[in-house]
Amino acid sequence: MTYLALGGASYKPTPVADPCAAREWRNPHGLERVLEQVALSGLDGAACKLGVSREDLVLALRDDASLDAFAKQHDISRADAETAVRDGLLRALDDAERAGALHGFVDSLVRQTIESVSPQVLLDALQQLRGLVS
Repeated sequence: MTYLALGGASYKPTPVADPCAAREWRNPHGLERVLEQVALSGLDGAACKLGVSREDLVLALRDDASLDAFAKQHDISRADAETAVRDGLLRALDDAERAGALHGFVDSLVRQTIESVSPQVLLDALQQLRGLVS
């Protein structure tokens, strides 16, 4: 019955969220959840700037070949794609700091990591963090 209540009777795929839609920042408790929200918000911002879905962007960040193919498909440089992701993550980090979700040393460490590490490595690190914290 719950399956039906949640729309399970439909064979239509779930629509992809609009990455340009404004989302209210919530202040989840726990570093893992805050970093996850920063990542999702940052990827939304980058996807919006690039005119793609967040899901397409995440798939492009799987490896170098995927990112190169994505850049070619969208007629941008790989550096432009990486810059859009980095800028999105930094903007989301600013949102987290304004919301009081990250402070001082942690904010500084995350910011430095975003500025110096490739987006692919950042996503891999977040996945590993989820495994360690969960």
